[in-house]
Amino acid sequence: MTESQFLREMDSLKPRRYHYFITALSDMGYFLDGYDLLVIGPALIFIGPLFGLTPALSALVGVATIIGQLVGGAIFGFVADMKGRKLIYQWDMLIFAAFAILSAISANAGELIAFRTLLGLAIGADYALTLSIIGEFAPVKERGKLLGTGLMSWWIGGATAVALGLALLPVGANAWRFLLAAGAIPAVIVLILRRQVEETPRFADEKNDTKEITEIKKKFHMTAKEESTLYEETNASKNINYKKRAVFTYTAWFLNDLIFYGIGIYTAFLILALGYSSSSHSDALSLTLLLYMIGIIGTIVFVFTADIIGRKKWQAYTFLAQGVALLILGLFFLVTGGAPPLLLLFPMFAIFYFANAGGTGQTTGIFVSELFPTRIRTTAMGAGTAISRVGAIISAVVFPITFSIYGIVPMEILLFFVGLSGFLVTIFLGEETKNRSLEGISS
Repeated sequence: MTESQFLREMDSLKPRRYHYFITALSDMGYFLDGYDLLVIGPALIFIGPLFGLTPALSALVGVATIIGQLVGGAIFGFVADMKGRKLIYQWDMLIFAAFAILSAISANAGELIAFRTLLGLAIGADYALTLSIIGEFAPVKERGKLLGTGLMSWWIGGATAVALGLALLPVGANAWRFLLAAGAIPAVIVLILRRQVEETPRFADEKNDTKEITEIKKKFHMTAKEESTLYEETNASKNINYKKRAVFTYTAWFLNDLIFYGIGIYTAFLILALGYSSSSHSDALSLTLLLYMIGIIGTIVFVFTADIIGRKKWQAYTFLAQGVALLILGLFFLVTGGAPPLLLLFPMFAIFYFANAGGTGQTTGIFVSELFPTRIRTTAMGAGTAISRVGAIISAVVFPITFSIYGIVPMEILLFFVGLSGFLVTIFLGEETKNRSLEGISS
């Protein structure tokens, strides 16, 4: 697609209030996703004894929302390319709010798994849309920064879940119900605010929707043309290998979720099981919260360097950092036969969290949103969400079961090879997208 004059003007704008408004509303979807996916870790501390969960049932509860995401991302991503972004964007939070409340009043493990799976449909829909919407509004030179705030919000959501879990410990056995229900409150607020959102400039331009384009110009107060000379490449015809891009982006996103979710969901459980804290849930949750805060720091670093360093280097070397950190811990367990001291485990986990949150967790989704054209962008994001969630499901199911049977060594050494694979895939198949217009990338 050749970039139109309208999109050239949009790309050359300096960030305006409406850019930040769109980004904030999109980021709230990521916040709720991070909250809901990671809240199940603290919640399982209470749910496990209450429902008498086996390791297999605990794993099912942990991955129920991820299964919903897989289906929701695939379906709603395709629909958004057919019918537009704002239709689903304005309504998916209603599904989220309803099933967050129903999850909180579940009477048994079966109900909880069913409701959290349905809640995952809304999260999957938002996953397919969030980065696409931010990217399709964002100016070229600020796109990496604005896209990076999405995963930052995800980690803030996760940290909020753990902090709330700590605050609700005095409530006792029913604390998990308040934890799960709390996500409905911001979902309703976002649902109301998203009613003010216009269609994205690129979808409107793709469909030649002059009415929407006029409304978008009003939102941005575009009274004069703001020319740019950044995009000469969009006039050149290029042969683009989308199959190669699909292999690169989907493999990398799959590997990112494979390396992260087993540890990310069960960090508090792992800290307790390995004896790094007393029987106090407070100790385990406090250490987990600290690691999540390190993750947030990683996302902030990415936000301010994404358009300078670029996506490819960040992804390659943070894949490798995660793998090496886990390998060091696995070798210590293997050689000594015992758990490493906290002075070794915590720095290695800190590297792991920083590298995932500030690196591969950011770039794998961003690459999909940038490397595919407008006509199939949300379909590609939905497919990427689905494929990545297969990795997340494998990780979240296999990790607790393998840990209960064989201990932590096999998983940590295996995850090193996952990180190494991600590094090699990125080095040999990846391409840089920083400071290029979306049309320039996919002409």
